[in-house]
Amino acid sequence: MAKTKVPIRTIYYSDELNDDFAATNGIKQKQIDKNYNYFREKNVFVKILSAFLYYIIAKPIVYILLKIVFRFKVINKKVMKKRGKKGCFIYSNHTHYLPDAALNSFTHRGRNYIIVGSQVVNIKGLNNLVQSLGAIPLGDTIDAKMNFLRCIDSKLKKNASITIYPEAHIWPYYTKIRNFSNKSFRYPVNLNVPVFSTTTCYTKTKHLSKPKIIFVIDGPFYPDMNLSKEDAMSKLRDQVYDAMAKATSKYSNYQYIEYIKKK
Repeated sequence: MAKTKVPIRTIYYSDELNDDFAATNGIKQKQIDKNYNYFREKNVFVKILSAFLYYIIAKPIVYILLKIVFRFKVINKKVMKKRGKKGCFIYSNHTHYLPDAALNSFTHRGRNYIIVGSQVVNIKGLNNLVQSLGAIPLGDTIDAKMNFLRCIDSKLKKNASITIYPEAHIWPYYTKIRNFSNKSFRYPVNLNVPVFSTTTCYTKTKHLSKPKIIFVIDGPFYPDMNLSKEDAMSKLRDQVYDAMAKATSKYSNYQYIEYIKKK
């Protein structure tokens, strides 16, 4: 794939699966145990405040920022209508902070939640805000993991979407799809709900160095319940990976940051 501009910087990596270039690296990990409240929105005041922040404040502001800074364009949005009024999982590549957190909220009218690491809900002064905007941290203890599963199941029953980043780590402006395992696909297989992939691609602009975002939606992909659990997870993983790889191959033509593997 031809690259059309000189990268603004180079990042050297050694481990594609575990290297992380996120700004949250310096934030202390917080254990998510039985005391973490996964069901804050059962409180009617929290529910109203959360909806107000999400629909009235965050979405309009972020939409304007994405249009001005990234001039984002959505490809294939119509496929999301195939989900009907069912909840779904959305798998996305992980290449930016703001777009990654926001773009899936524009794929449909309902709420979108994001499965995150504990550090995201441990940002001093912002933890309540990020929870209100849809961050759901993975549990660390058995009790917390059970509450986490009950939480995402309740969101899906309310026709929400839940975003998962199977690559796990942020590589800013990366234009390919990194390898990822099938582990996170146990959720849609266990719950028998549809899956979509969304791929953030970066394309050249005429006058500015910062690339434009092309946001590609593919799916739905359904768990094959005739297979064993492990095989069904692998099949979904491969479908999502192939869709993402195809999208980046077609639309990503600008390497804003160059990634080089250390020798």
